[in-house]
Amino acid sequence: MVSQSTYKRIPVSPSTWEKLSLIKKPGETFDQLILDLVAEREKRDIIRHAMHVSEEGEYVSLDEAREAWGLNED
Repeated sequence: MVSQSTYKRIPVSPSTWEKLSLIKKPGETFDQLILDLVAEREKRDIIRHAMHVSEEGEYVSLDEAREAWGLNED
């Protein structure tokens, strides 16, 4: 379990808090919700980048892409 001292506070407006509360599943923490939202954003960004590369014809090797996205194999 994570101790309270390792948590950070993120100020949000009341309307943002309400929107997050509406999409949060029963039993889900805000931390879990935010992690899911971040993962979805990352997927969307990768798809947008891939579409841009496809349209522009700028291709790089898989190793170069991993390095650019910080996806080193460990």
